Amino acid sequence: MRKAFTLIELLVVIAIIAILAAILFPVFAQAKAAAKQTASLSGLKQVSLGLQMYATDNDDMSVMHYGWAPPGAADQDQYHYNDTWVGATFPYIKNNSIYFDKDFGEISNYNTLYQDPYYTSNFYTYAWSWITTFSINADGYSEQTYTGSCTNLGNAIDQPRSLSGIDSIADRLAVTPTRYAAIPNYSWMYFLSYNASWPVADAYATTWNWNQLVFDARKQYPAKFIGAFADGHAGRFGSEKFVKEYVNGGGTSEATTTAQYCQQMQQRNLWQFWGAPWSSD
Repeated sequence: MRKAFTLIELLVVIAIIAILAAILFPVFAQAKAAAKQTASLSGLKQVSLGLQMYATDNDDMSVMHYGWAPPGAADQDQYHYNDTWVGATFPYIKNNSIYFDKDFGEISNYNTLYQDPYYTSNFYTYAWSWITTFSINADGYSEQTYTGSCTNLGNAIDQPRSLSGIDSIADRLAVTPTRYAAIPNYSWMYFLSYNASWPVADAYATTWNWNQLVFDARKQYPAKFIGAFADGHAGRFGSEKFVKEYVNGGGTSEATTTAQYCQQMQQRNLWQFWGAPWSSD
């Protein structure tokens, strides 16, 4: 006569399976997240190589970050064209998907215009190259954007940088993942070093916010951020690269005024990482 499992034995087996599942599921989730981060780091490496190839073909000059509508075009909305740093480097990379952080997702259709949910005018509809989640360091790597100083920014002059003229080129952040508040799958194709280096550390952006673009990637990168650097390599960096402000009692602010921020950037030699907007090196 075949002996059947007792109810107690079945419950024990079910309990063991449940315990194993509780142990293994987080491990699988962590492995999946690590794989996505590795893919994103690989993508950043490809972007950095594209930047290097562009500079090689353009007398060592960095790519300009912004884009404009073609002269004489009936549609003069620059956001509808791919004439950005993304479009300029695309011939070297040849893959739309590379410009999107795999740990965050990417847009589903590269042939449509995406409406900005925070600015609902038809003018603010974007071609894919404007809303990539890998974003270029516009005023610290791509261009010398301002004259003046940290406490006294002058007028924009918008000229590309010579890559060989960048001081400590291996330390200069060129491209990194960004987050446009809570919008899924897309962000903004550039950030400003002067703003991004001074985030609120104990809050996330709920609308457009220049200061939170880079730091809010900590949702997916709580331990280390990832980035591509001006010399062509990709790697990780920590939150010590930011001058943090706290507004909800989550910590002690490192700077609450522009003067304090500038002092922190100078004392900690953080302009070497971010790039000073008013300096050509």
